[in-house]
Amino acid sequence: MKVGGIIALIFGVINLIVGIGGLSTQYADQATGKIGFGIGAIVLGIYLLNRANQKKEEQKEKDKWNSGN
Repeated sequence: MKVGGIIALIFGVINLIVGIGGLSTQYADQATGKIGFGIGAIVLGIYLLNRANQKKEEQKEKDKWNSGN
């Protein structure tokens, strides 16, 4: 899940940069799609990274609880 989050984050940033750069060209109508996809991919990437960190913390707490009993 962590690798998928990193990949989604990278694709999102690249698409956002390309979309913002495309706003100043004659292809501004296509740039809005890239910007939207970029923002969506960034949000997905951040969510996946956050979820991976939460799972890691939950596993640590579970292991700590299991070893305590």
